[in-house]
Amino acid sequence: RQKNNEKHLTLYLLKRKGFVKHALATGSPIVPVFAFHLDGSYGYYIPRSKIVHRISRAVGVVPLVFWGRFGIPFGIPYPKRIVVVIGEAIDVESEGSGDDDDDDGGVSEGRVDRVHKLFLRELEALFERHKVEAGYGGRKLRIV
Repeated sequence: RQKNNEKHLTLYLLKRKGFVKHALATGSPIVPVFAFHLDGSYGYYIPRSKIVHRISRAVGVVPLVFWGRFGIPFGIPYPKRIVVVIGEAIDVESEGSGDDDDDDGGVSEGRVDRVHKLFLRELEALFERHKVEAGYGGRKLRIV
């Protein structure tokens, strides 16, 4: 089980840009939201071996087993006080056709990258602004 005293809280968001592309295609605002204490809601085990690493790279998903209260796999989470903080909406103008059949929605990759970078900065600022009152004072957010 992950402990709240670990130094870093890792978010895998650097390559996750589909939500930005969709927002730009439709003109929908992007709202940074962070939930503290989710990292202790479940216990988990990630098998470590070369073959598991290869498989997870090939399919894009890391296999893991997680459990909640009473040791029930995929069950009820441990009771935690979850603190959810919501940042200011990032307004974006529609750049694409908004047509779901269009692969890129007519959105430029450069614009996606700029808005994604802005979103990550805002999310990190939101975390830093609220981490002490949420009990994460000594932790750093690491976005990979």
